[in-house]
Amino acid sequence: MKQIIIDCDPGIDDALALLLAAGSPSLRILAVTTVAGNRPVATTAVNGRKIMDLAGRREVPVYAGAARPLGYAEARCNLVHGEDGLGGVDVGDAALVQEGHAANRLIELLLSHPPHSIELVATAPLTNLALAESLSPGILRRARRLLVMGGALRFPGNITPAAEFNFYADPVAAEMVLAAGANTVLFPLDVTSSAIMTPAWIESFNQLGSVCGRAAAGMLQAYAELDPLLHDACPVAYLLDETLFTGEPCHLEVDWRPGVTAGHTLAWFGEQIDDAHAANALAMTAVRNDALLELVRSAIGSLP
Repeated sequence: MKQIIIDCDPGIDDALALLLAAGSPSLRILAVTTVAGNRPVATTAVNGRKIMDLAGRREVPVYAGAARPLGYAEARCNLVHGEDGLGGVDVGDAALVQEGHAANRLIELLLSHPPHSIELVATAPLTNLALAESLSPGILRRARRLLVMGGALRFPGNITPAAEFNFYADPVAAEMVLAAGANTVLFPLDVTSSAIMTPAWIESFNQLGSVCGRAAAGMLQAYAELDPLLHDACPVAYLLDETLFTGEPCHLEVDWRPGVTAGHTLAWFGEQIDDAHAANALAMTAVRNDALLELVRSAIGSLP
């Protein structure tokens, strides 16, 4: 069984990633940590708790983390997921989130487990991870892998022409994390742009006849009108079946400077990799979409 931590900003696609993990018996979720991103951190933390409760996983602790990025005075949020972050879908009430800051809990979990025994999934701005690395240098290298949804390499950005949202929301943190020397697997827009939801697939969740199925259908119907892509489910799906994806080693750097290219991810591939630009990540570039959709639906179909 793989032990995982999910750092996220629910957000509908984050919610789907959480449901996918919760419905997968081969994954043991040690904690969910949340950050400001799709919505302010007070909202994302409550949403994380709601989704875990919805899935019957009340034993999984949820911690709130950074309320703003490292380089800006206020969080860079959006309204793609609605004011409440879950498309206005009622997923029930939430118990209180755990006390303590997410960055501190990340450090505690990575130090209290053997090195390279935890898979760390990040589907949000990387502020919590950067804070953890700043407080405890080298901590991210203790993860077995760091699976990050973020960036756009050979593909245009989705928040500016240069940048994908997660890296744009905290470019300083993104550069710090990619430079930390962790065993990083990146899921940029290059691959998530091919993880396409279909109307029939979304409707199929209603046919499951379950609470989680109906909630997933409602959230996805609201979200798919603006962005019908399974961004955040991809790194969790990779943990379940690596053969769904194709990737390339590369060297990555993020433009952290304020300006029109803030959050831009520069990638060196193939013959461009040299001593000065050694590979620091495995970037996913293709996905078998039909198999991905089936995996997600099957896992969520096992939930209450």
